[in-house]
Amino acid sequence: MLKEKIKIEEVVFVKKAFNKSLWKSIIVMPFILTFLFLPFYFLLFFIGLFIFHGHLDNLLSLYIYSILGVVIVNFLYGKIIINKRITNKKIYKITEDFSIQRKNSYTHTSEYESDSHYFRLYLINKDDQKKGIYISEVDYKKVKEYEVITITYFETVNIIIKAVCNNQELKYARFFTIRNWNFW
Repeated sequence: MLKEKIKIEEVVFVKKAFNKSLWKSIIVMPFILTFLFLPFYFLLFFIGLFIFHGHLDNLLSLYIYSILGVVIVNFLYGKIIINKRITNKKIYKITEDFSIQRKNSYTHTSEYESDSHYFRLYLINKDDQKKGIYISEVDYKKVKEYEVITITYFETVNIIIKAVCNNQELKYARFFTIRNWNFW
């Protein structure tokens, strides 16, 4: 793994890309959080229903304000703290080798009959750190499992500059989050 500070020329690119994703998140994140925390809302609603005998007039308003508060705090954290780190060149450009653990593709069909095809690679580095990337269909057909991909990216904001496999640069690469939801 090669770790180096970002250059002044790269600061503008990183800030522009990060701020674009930050503005997208302020639009999408409220909807995701609303549905993600809906079971907690219902749990509080039914517990409150039995304890307060149905006098929970403002619980829904409190729920929506809480979600909007989380979204605003996240936006301000990104806008103030992360942008300051980028401006002060306190993030690193990392070049790292990953092994392709698994390939996966899927198609999502929307209600308007349009299809979206996604091609994913599940990667692992020598420190057992797991990452996932989306790639193009052309590149998906070229790569094979257990091959090595060299990815150059900015660490805190997870913006990929380039990804190389078999001495060929991949046309499109973007990280996605890998999470294991283990409750027990």
